[in-house]
Amino acid sequence: MNEEQTAELIEAIRQQIDAINRLASSNAALVQAMAEAEVMDDEERESTTYLDGSTLD
Repeated sequence: MNEEQTAELIEAIRQQIDAINRLASSNAALVQAMAEAEVMDDEERESTTYLDGSTLD
């Protein structure tokens, strides 16, 4: 492998690492948003009341 090929390989690896880091960041943001949405759902959800007056809570 010559110097030019080595430089191209290193650049390709750097680009792949950058892409992986962007993917990891977007996944972390998605997980955070999903967690926040679930908390909001839990807070907004009314407890289920049965005909006899009992609840699930």
